[in-house]
Amino acid sequence: MLKPLFFAILLGSSVLCFAQNKDTASVEKPKISIKQRLNSDIFSLFKDSTELQSPRKAVLRSAIIPGWGQARNGKWWKVPLVYGGFVGIGLVYDFNQRFYKEFLGESQARSEGRKELEQYLNASDLQIYSAKDFYRRNRDLSILAFVGFYGINMIDAYIDARLATFDVDDDLAIKISPSIYTPVYSFGINQAPVPMLKLTIKL
Repeated sequence: MLKPLFFAILLGSSVLCFAQNKDTASVEKPKISIKQRLNSDIFSLFKDSTELQSPRKAVLRSAIIPGWGQARNGKWWKVPLVYGGFVGIGLVYDFNQRFYKEFLGESQARSEGRKELEQYLNASDLQIYSAKDFYRRNRDLSILAFVGFYGINMIDAYIDARLATFDVDDDLAIKISPSIYTPVYSFGINQAPVPMLKLTIKL
């Protein structure tokens, strides 16, 4: 009597589990591709919102348009500094590139045994070659400075966005407060109170 009842219960449980798994599979959400997710994140950058932006969006905005992340963080005064830095680096690059080309042409003429520019007639070949290398090195350094400043622009936007959501409430997890400690020894002699700092950590 019990054996058929046991098999009936086991069969019913198997059918119920199978139906439940089928229903779960049927309502499973469609997978979102990486491309769709990336496009969604990029389009969300252009939404007009008064809420504080996340640090990740701040970095992406400053990567697309330098200064955009700072503006969305409310630090408008940093935008002229960002573009002023790029303009300054661009002027340094243009200055060194112009003189590099000038000394490059003169050095090529000197290698052929002639002098091309009148303002450098009294300069030696060694001075011409050194000047060419000097301006080329400074030009290359200005390119590195441009890349570095671009990265600083992104890092600055990230830090501002992170600090904007930083908890500065008085009820912090770690507190340091002054206190008085009165040492008591085992033989019952109390010493004079000693000022101290008490560290409280909330876990």
